[in-house]
Amino acid sequence: MAALSDGTAEVAGLVAAFSMTHVGLSNVRQPIISACGAGAKRFGLVGRGWRLPSYWLGDSSGNEIWPDAEAAGRQIFRVLYSAVAFGTLGAAAGVYADCRAATSAVELAPWARAGLVAVAALAQGISITSLLNPSPLSLVPGFRTSADAPLGLERDDSLKLAPYGLTRITRHPLILPVVPWGLANAALAGGRATDVALFGGLAVYALVGCKAQDERAAAAAAVGTVFARGDLTPFYDSTSFTPFAAVLDGRQKLRDVVGEVAWVYLCGGVALGWALEEMTLRALESL
Repeated sequence: MAALSDGTAEVAGLVAAFSMTHVGLSNVRQPIISACGAGAKRFGLVGRGWRLPSYWLGDSSGNEIWPDAEAAGRQIFRVLYSAVAFGTLGAAAGVYADCRAATSAVELAPWARAGLVAVAALAQGISITSLLNPSPLSLVPGFRTSADAPLGLERDDSLKLAPYGLTRITRHPLILPVVPWGLANAALAGGRATDVALFGGLAVYALVGCKAQDERAAAAAAVGTVFARGDLTPFYDSTSFTPFAAVLDGRQKLRDVVGEVAWVYLCGGVALGWALEEMTLRALESL
């Protein structure tokens, strides 16, 4: 009864709802995208010639907003997807904040705290750096340098199809680091049942979400930015879900990883991750 009275069950339920709706909506995304696109077209919102500023880093189709029903449907879906995620995870965070003080925290030795902060900071740093080294499975666009393009960059998502740097280590460099981050923070936050429910639940979500993403790609579904299954096959065949598994079995070379990872950006990402982690822990201590 103690676990129920301190809000643990409610936090766990809301994190589970976040995970299930996030994964579930992704699995049925195309029918929803088609319906949203058809609705936007019916209301005359498609092909109106609305454009983003010329300096905006658009894709190869240009900077027109909602040039067709498919583009409109994808954008509307992303808004709905984000709203559901915010509603469920935001509610979990609210309940967690209200009930966190109901039980006492587990005290950590200074060396243990320092080690866990290092793990969390490194995990955040890898996720931050992956924004510059995106996987084709993410919604993060790819860019190449171009002297003729605004800001010297031109969007080219095809670059994401070839393993490079962090994606030679794992094909999920953005989301999979949530696993060590969540486990580390469950202990750093105090090791209470509610801490485990929130942060440990997010770690489980990261594993399940990444696995579900692989399953969708294997079923020839669109993943992230729109790529055909045929284009994704070489990427899947040469990369791994488990970090460094493709390196250990010879599909990738460690020297390529070392030579391609943007170490300056990774160090900067880890420094930013450390700062964010300290801010998070201070915020938790103030609850």
